[in-house]
Amino acid sequence: MGLFSPSSAFRWALNSLSKRPARLFHLSATCHFPAPTTVARAIAAPSVGDFVPQDGERVLNSPSQLARRLSAKVLPKLTRPDVRKVVMVGSGGLSIGQAGEFDYSGSQAMKALREEGIDAVLINPNIATWQTSHQLASEVYFLPISVDYVAYVLEKERPDGILLTFGGQSALNVGIELDRMGVLDRLGVQVLGTPIRTLEVSEERDLFVQALKGTHTFTSPFRTLIHPIRD
Repeated sequence: MGLFSPSSAFRWALNSLSKRPARLFHLSATCHFPAPTTVARAIAAPSVGDFVPQDGERVLNSPSQLARRLSAKVLPKLTRPDVRKVVMVGSGGLSIGQAGEFDYSGSQAMKALREEGIDAVLINPNIATWQTSHQLASEVYFLPISVDYVAYVLEKERPDGILLTFGGQSALNVGIELDRMGVLDRLGVQVLGTPIRTLEVSEERDLFVQALKGTHTFTSPFRTLIHPIRD
């Protein structure tokens, strides 16, 4: 039988647990890392050629002399958007169409935003990415890449712009759907980089073929099958 019966052992265990101090749980406050007030740029040493930009000249940060010369002519002609906060739709889960290359490109984009003194708000549920490092983004939302969650972050953060081309297929689909729903227009969020219409044309096969035909580019004949063909 032993020293304790099952019922007495159970009561002893309950009494022991009740005498222990209660374990306290707390919620960590959201960390906010503001963009630096002083713009700090990492300048690549010119490894090819001797072209050096003038003071205040907008030049691509590249070791290639050709790239620097071309950017010195092109960049001043481009209108710079007036943005202070940007939401970036991240790479999400690693899969075909949104793998590690988007994690790398998105990280580089956030570095560039930080160098320009722009707050970068990231949406990415994948903690195993470099994008989610707090030294890159001012705010990180570990939320799924879906229309509902991205719309929620846009409502809460009220950014000036959104970046869709650094997250793979999921980010592109979400951006197109948000535009169709009118969410971006209602919140006054401008799409930075590739415009929505270009995304639609590149994603829709029929539109893409029509665009190629407009440039006199040959495409192989194709048909879209909705129902199976029967003899």
